[in-house]
Amino acid sequence: MKSRRAYPGIKGFLLVFLLVTVFLPLIRMLGQMAGVDLGAMLGSATFKTALKNSIWVSTVSTLISLTLALVLAWMIERSAISFKKAFILLFTLPMLIPSISHGMGLVVLFGANGVLTNWLKLPGNIYGFWGIVAGSVLYSFPLAFLMLSDVLGYEDSSPYEAADVLGIPKAWQWTSISLPYLRRPLISTLFAVFTLVIIDYGVPLMVGGQYKTLPVMMYQDVIGLLDFGKGSVIGLILLAPALLAFVLDLFKG
Repeated sequence: MKSRRAYPGIKGFLLVFLLVTVFLPLIRMLGQMAGVDLGAMLGSATFKTALKNSIWVSTVSTLISLTLALVLAWMIERSAISFKKAFILLFTLPMLIPSISHGMGLVVLFGANGVLTNWLKLPGNIYGFWGIVAGSVLYSFPLAFLMLSDVLGYEDSSPYEAADVLGIPKAWQWTSISLPYLRRPLISTLFAVFTLVIIDYGVPLMVGGQYKTLPVMMYQDVIGLLDFGKGSVIGLILLAPALLAFVLDLFKG
């Protein structure tokens, strides 16, 4: 009886928490947009370029992270490789580091006066599109790896055992058993990684150079120019991937 009585209290606490941390900030953000000329802002060349850059760099980073995560998660869960726990720790450790630190690390290693740049006589041109992609992959890969590794770890092995008994080739097992099973988790992981990359400002701020993205534009508008209206508009736009993923998940559910 005590647990049943406590349950409505927990629900009330969660509702208040969501109201204070999610809905009130959103309402405040919408209020900040009142004086913004949306047509002029959304039609400006600066905004269009930043939007295009954000989508492009997020798409490439997501595909690379997803591919690496799928290969390495499959290796961990489907092979008899030694030191699995050490590899899992190594693959997930970067998620504990802030994204801006990933960008700073790339500058220290591959910048104009970077350690590896001077040692290996590299060009030192880490700034721009590929610098953001490299930092974003380092930052987002652990999330993709954890999601796919968890899914593969709980997959039923009996279909594969039956396929082995029937002599079905591994390639056919992959296309007939693995891909249908992984289809929904892959879509969920794709949206999660894409959202994580497109809303991040740390990596683009450190290694983006002249390659400006929407989060960097928002950072400059809010912190540098104190233009909270434009920052609110960009913030709502950056919420779109997360909202789309939420709606798709509800639709599939």
